[in-house]
Amino acid sequence: MKKFLALALFSVSFALCAQDTIRYSVLSAGKTSGQQWIVQNAPNSYTLFYEFNDRGRGPGLSVHLKTDDKGIPVYRLVTGFDYYKASVHELYEVTNGEARWKSATENGAKQITAPSLYSPINSTPAEIEWMLQAALQQKNHQIETLPSGFLQVKHIKNHTATINGFSEELELYSFVGAGGPPSHAWFTPKKKFFAAVSGWGGVILKGYENTVAELYEAQKRAEHDYFELQADQLVEVSDQPVAFKNVTVFNSLTGKYVKGQTVIVEKGLIREVGKASKVKIESTYKVIDGTGKVLMPGLWDNHAHYSPEQGLYHLAGGVTNIKDLGNSLDLPDTKKQIDKGELLGPEISIMSGFIDFAGPFAGPTGKIVKTLEEGLEAVDYYADRGYQQVKLYSSIPVDWVKPLAAKIHARGMKVCGHIPSFMTATRAVNDGYDQIIHMNMVMLNFLGDTLDTRSMGRFIKVGERSKDIDLKSANARQFIQLLKSKNIVVDPTMAIFESMFANDEGKLANGYESIVNQFPAEFKRSLYAGGLPTRKGKETTYRQSYDNMLKMLKLLYVNKITFVPGTDDFPGFALHRELELYAKAGVPNAHILKSATLISAQVAGKEKELGSVEAGKRANLILVDGDPLKNISDIRKVELVMKAGNLYHPKALYQSYGFGYWK
Repeated sequence: MKKFLALALFSVSFALCAQDTIRYSVLSAGKTSGQQWIVQNAPNSYTLFYEFNDRGRGPGLSVHLKTDDKGIPVYRLVTGFDYYKASVHELYEVTNGEARWKSATENGAKQITAPSLYSPINSTPAEIEWMLQAALQQKNHQIETLPSGFLQVKHIKNHTATINGFSEELELYSFVGAGGPPSHAWFTPKKKFFAAVSGWGGVILKGYENTVAELYEAQKRAEHDYFELQADQLVEVSDQPVAFKNVTVFNSLTGKYVKGQTVIVEKGLIREVGKASKVKIESTYKVIDGTGKVLMPGLWDNHAHYSPEQGLYHLAGGVTNIKDLGNSLDLPDTKKQIDKGELLGPEISIMSGFIDFAGPFAGPTGKIVKTLEEGLEAVDYYADRGYQQVKLYSSIPVDWVKPLAAKIHARGMKVCGHIPSFMTATRAVNDGYDQIIHMNMVMLNFLGDTLDTRSMGRFIKVGERSKDIDLKSANARQFIQLLKSKNIVVDPTMAIFESMFANDEGKLANGYESIVNQFPAEFKRSLYAGGLPTRKGKETTYRQSYDNMLKMLKLLYVNKITFVPGTDDFPGFALHRELELYAKAGVPNAHILKSATLISAQVAGKEKELGSVEAGKRANLILVDGDPLKNISDIRKVELVMKAGNLYHPKALYQSYGFGYWK
């Protein structure tokens, strides 16, 4: 029940109405990283501003917004720059019943006969206030959105927050319609935007920053109900043994197929693998006909940042195991929830603690430290909580790497991460790195140790200069030999650099031609965003640099350097593209599939229980309706997923989020 606020304190809703300028703080890892404000210029006319700094990235947007008498936006102009500093000029206006919108990637128009909302490409968090108010006026609280789709809002719960010693009532709403799971935001009883929070930070009315943790905990309880229901509804638990009958098994040890096999799974374990004609199938077994299909170990994403809303995408794409490369400090609890079946998602097989040096370019999560002693204490923190490795980030002082690595190793963990600014990968490896994250960190090794790569420079310098790196030089040969002698693992994340260096604004992203229609309209728009804004006028240079990165990947393969596929991007879809790019680089499909299964399990130290279809191993499996040894793109055709003996149907998983299916 809604309550009136204490008279001794102006209510938040009254304050919002009374003030000329409403100010918000943007928080990241508990620190202020930006701001947002709203000014009402005149009746139905507003100006909004939003900016934050995320390791040198982050938007700076100004929005001029006008509404009709019912509060529905009829004019919106946003200018400034986006997260990657690309110039933004996005216009929406309604004139005589016609809505028109134009941006760098779109130019459309539509006659409208009912209330409608434009879904912006670049926006400020507070604009959700007008969306909420507009939707609440409509039947079922649902309103059409442009260019397509709808927005539906739902009141989830009220929460009485203790703010500055007083109790204040806030309302949590969910928003659906764009595809994917619900998003959430907090409002006052007057339906004024108060906050949007997550485990990484949030945006909240200025002066109430200390309320973020409380609101996040209240929101998590509501989200947990949604994701728990999702986990119950989208899993098929099989109490009886499961027989995959007459399948072609991908043998990840040899990289070859074994045809005409039947595989029996019981109690989450592979019990038997053998010729279909010899393996006995009892009448009580659940039988899955695999004729013409490939059964293989579940895929690994070796660069993930798990969140509950992403779990479904991983499983739908055939990913049964991930390495988490940096997350909020409640990751161990999240892992337990997945293991107990309360959350949908792949197994978090490796948890990586995150450490960076405090400063303007510090990472967005984990332990942000000011001294080496604090860094060493952070190592103990992670080791004591069951983490298997520690990720060092870009602002770590160069001289700290060796003592941190020594402590990490002494606690039985591995060292991975970005190569810190003003350091080469060669020195990082010699100082204790076990794994290098991202191919740009490999390429930066040849650009010297004088570069500041804490922010966008780690992308821009690679895009502009990697084309000139001579991979046949003595320097390159020495580096490759170092990686080989130290058994270094590389997590190249090639797909994310393709999106930065090779995709053109306004054109469909490379690799999505055959699956673009699987995406809901809102997601599809993002596939036309293009690469880094610094590409403009230098497109050929960036493409040539990316081509040289692909050649470096082939060089790693030829020299038997271990590399494992990871994404740091859209779960499932980006992993499939990652594997396609390995094939484009000239890596044989058999090795690509091995790298995504057995080799990934070996790097994680899990090869005795995962990574191959063998009796006695855990039943993390995928059934593929295609031939990925012949055509690596067939890895997208995942028909069935088994994790710990339970079954998941990708078509149903995708449909629950508004996505289509590959067939």
